[in-house]
Amino acid sequence: MRRTLSLPSFTLVSLATVGLATVSLAPLAACSSSAPSDEATASGTVDSGGVSSTTASQTTGSSTSGSQGTTTGTSSATGGTSTASSTASGVGGTTSSSTTAGATGTDGTVGTGGASSTSGSNEASATVGGSGVAPSAITDLTISPNPNSVISCIVTWTTDQAANSVVQFGVDGYQWEISDATPTTDHRVVVIGMRREQSYSIKAISTNDGGSAEAEGDFATGELPASIPVGTVQINDKDQSQPGWTLMNVQQGDGSTSARSPSPAMAVMYDDEGEPVWYFINGTINDRGGAVSTQLTDVGVMIGPTWNESLRTGMVPREVDFEGNVLWECPTSLCGANTSFSHHASKLPNGHYLLNEDYGSGSTAPRIHELDQSGQVVWTVDWTDLLPAPSGSTGDWCHGNSISADLDNNILWINCRWVGFMKVNYAEKTKAWLIPAAYGSKGQGDFSYSPADSQFSDAHDPEFHTDDNTVLMFDNGGYGTGAVGGTTAQYRSRAVEYKVDEATGTLTLNWEFPGSFTVPNSWYTDNWYSPFWGDADRLPNGNVLVAAGIRSPTVESRVFEVTKEAGEVVWELRLPPDYGVYRADRVTPPLVHAIP
Repeated sequence: MRRTLSLPSFTLVSLATVGLATVSLAPLAACSSSAPSDEATASGTVDSGGVSSTTASQTTGSSTSGSQGTTTGTSSATGGTSTASSTASGVGGTTSSSTTAGATGTDGTVGTGGASSTSGSNEASATVGGSGVAPSAITDLTISPNPNSVISCIVTWTTDQAANSVVQFGVDGYQWEISDATPTTDHRVVVIGMRREQSYSIKAISTNDGGSAEAEGDFATGELPASIPVGTVQINDKDQSQPGWTLMNVQQGDGSTSARSPSPAMAVMYDDEGEPVWYFINGTINDRGGAVSTQLTDVGVMIGPTWNESLRTGMVPREVDFEGNVLWECPTSLCGANTSFSHHASKLPNGHYLLNEDYGSGSTAPRIHELDQSGQVVWTVDWTDLLPAPSGSTGDWCHGNSISADLDNNILWINCRWVGFMKVNYAEKTKAWLIPAAYGSKGQGDFSYSPADSQFSDAHDPEFHTDDNTVLMFDNGGYGTGAVGGTTAQYRSRAVEYKVDEATGTLTLNWEFPGSFTVPNSWYTDNWYSPFWGDADRLPNGNVLVAAGIRSPTVESRVFEVTKEAGEVVWELRLPPDYGVYRADRVTPPLVHAIP
């Protein structure tokens, strides 16, 4: 079973060490561009309390019975904002408000790469609280650009009475909303999810059990950095595809097939029409290799390590919030310059972190580390402690690329691309079994294949599902350095699923794509070959999301969603040539919900 990522009914998780109240929201409406503002001059008071950061949509609705008057005032902000008007309404009767955390549940699994497919809804109620006296007005409304993203802004305001914080936004009206039910007089909301180069209306609302006040302004998003590509969606069957955004890493190429980027690694969330709605540029060290994992966590996004030009650790594994603040990173005492952490970093439900290190001199194999929040190593194991290297192995003979865990059931899974997929007894640090890869297992393995010719060659990011005892993986189909452009006739990639019978040691081919299915175009059968990257995830609706990344200045990387039964591609995103992707995950948009 892939490790379950339980995202509870979010009221807002306090992160007191950061010192700000962070809320994020995100629209899916179409947008186009205008230059970003570079400053906001209206005054405002920033909350000095603990950070609130959520990964679930929250809805605040209010109903007011009776009114004893309205007070109006004005507040202005520049640098992407317009003059704002503020109104407040007292209550002669009763006011009610509810907060519903409505968008981040899970399908019960976390990807072997630590990535999550999320869907469903978690519902929770929250009262607005307060003194029973309505806020008289919203004052000091400021809408400021987020220094970490041109498609994000920070909205702050003050009220004279403690009340909740709600921001609505949209293009040509208000379509989207996010709320923080925590009563405060100093309000701060981080808005994410806007598209590039668009003018957005912004409305701040504060409500308590005595009434509400609101103020309005505007914000213009900017032109994306060149390293953040806009995708092209060729297929978008909204009735059959899994709703949500797609979180992935993106590597900008250098015009060759070397995966040497002129830019740092990037994590990006795309909406269903291929528009970036959130991104984070990870540091200043250019990405070498492109195998950078991403994962939606309970408070933000986990971003895996990168290599530098010496193929050693460049940027260390990090967790960032939706504003772009670093919440956690691997200490240099473990992930320093002379190490080689790569391919995978993920966060566990207990708050710990799993990291993959390429360990050894001359001949390398995975070393798996579990770290706590303080950065202390609390558990570690070497692949070679679980299973000796095959006879004659040299160099990168194993190539660890993903880890997942079900610690409640004492299970860890580790994948080596060339050797296979291993189930580990976590407490005892012993091998339970190995599903062998054809490429480099050299007789190691505990299963036979049915049919015999269905064995996968070499894999990325397998995920084990205990509900039906299946393993789903991205089968690269072999390796050839001359085939990096994705046009080779020698190799073919696929998504493949096997039924696992531990009692008989048999793997039965359960599903594969493209297989014999009818495909949208010949690329799927004639040209799909991803020699270095890849990912296949089961989605909550039963479909499979596939990331087919390619290093090439002439060939497009694709991320697509396919149905299991009919093998129908119901969503397909293409990145421009010379941009690659390692993994991708369909996630419920953090924090946002549509206004009814």
